[in-house]
Amino acid sequence: MKQIPLLGLIRGLRSFYFGYIAFLIPLFLVHIGFSTIYVGIYALVATIASSVLVLLSGFMGDLYSRKKTLLLMSVLPAFIFISFLFTRNFIIISLTSLFGITFSAIGGGAGGGPVAPILTAFVADKTDPANRTRIYSILMIISIVAAIAGSSTSALLEIYIANYYQVLFLIALVLNLTSVAITLLLEDTKIRKHKEKTPTIKMESGGNILKIGLSGAFGSVGLGVVTPIISLYFHDVRLPAYIISEIFTGSYIAAGIAVVFSTYMERFFGAIYAIGIFRTLGSVLFIVIPFVPPIVAGVIYAIRTGFYQLALPIRQSFQMELLKPEERARGNSLTGIARRLPYGASTTFGSFLLSAGYITLMFSFAGVVSLLDPVLYVIFFKKYNRKVSG
Repeated sequence: MKQIPLLGLIRGLRSFYFGYIAFLIPLFLVHIGFSTIYVGIYALVATIASSVLVLLSGFMGDLYSRKKTLLLMSVLPAFIFISFLFTRNFIIISLTSLFGITFSAIGGGAGGGPVAPILTAFVADKTDPANRTRIYSILMIISIVAAIAGSSTSALLEIYIANYYQVLFLIALVLNLTSVAITLLLEDTKIRKHKEKTPTIKMESGGNILKIGLSGAFGSVGLGVVTPIISLYFHDVRLPAYIISEIFTGSYIAAGIAVVFSTYMERFFGAIYAIGIFRTLGSVLFIVIPFVPPIVAGVIYAIRTGFYQLALPIRQSFQMELLKPEERARGNSLTGIARRLPYGASTTFGSFLLSAGYITLMFSFAGVVSLLDPVLYVIFFKKYNRKVSG
């Protein structure tokens, strides 16, 4: 358990800058002259690259070394931030999409970058099943508090500093390198050696991974149309950058409040029904957004983020329970790819809809299609639903 504080610190540092990076990069790309459609294409390439890195990190984490894989994947964002700080060259900026960046803010639906499978498996390795949801909830709260601090900082800088993009990318670079340094203090997980020449996912785990991946893919197709570029939607309806930052701050606060209740909701409804109920609420509220004023839309976005995020620690804990310990990082990687690839493709589709002005269609598509995620999840796993005592 002594490793959990270090993992919490690493997550906190990363979440601070991802608290604004997720919505700042689309705005930055438009700021330096790229079109909304280009942002969608950039997001697609970034998602494909992230998927490859997620797969690589999962297999390396299970079969080689969790710690060394985490170090390798953690340093990649530094190259992105350095590029954004020192160049506006079209080719170099485009190439940064290959380093595993994600446009998915908290509640965005695609999961984290290539670091996510390793961190999730690391936590599962260091905790017992009875405490796992609580630990994931605590770590999620740390991430959310850090993201709130990050987005609030960005809002202040956007008000008072003219070249706030440069300052925010510099802060991100420093925090990224600090998290890499702290990773060196982690104790590596002992990898269980296998006699098989070729590493495989056991049949039972493979079936569960397929079900998790299929439901998650539908969620990502829906959410990917909106969440990676919602900052551009708010920009198009003439909200200033600092207000957009505050909307994301509000969404992180809503997520933090919601996650506090994750364990209680799991006990009351059971894990599967809790996931189904709150992911459903997080999806359908998208449909309302284009019919209300921009500020109200921001409030609704924050509320749906809270509902969506409440289910995440429960879902993480349940998924780790389904997978064998020696397969966890690979299982996370495979389900992560099932989310990321549709997410990137639908972001490109969403950028076309946003450019063409089909706003109602964009949000309705997001709400309806992402609803298939919790519906399928309940259908696939309702036999596992049980209320947790205590």
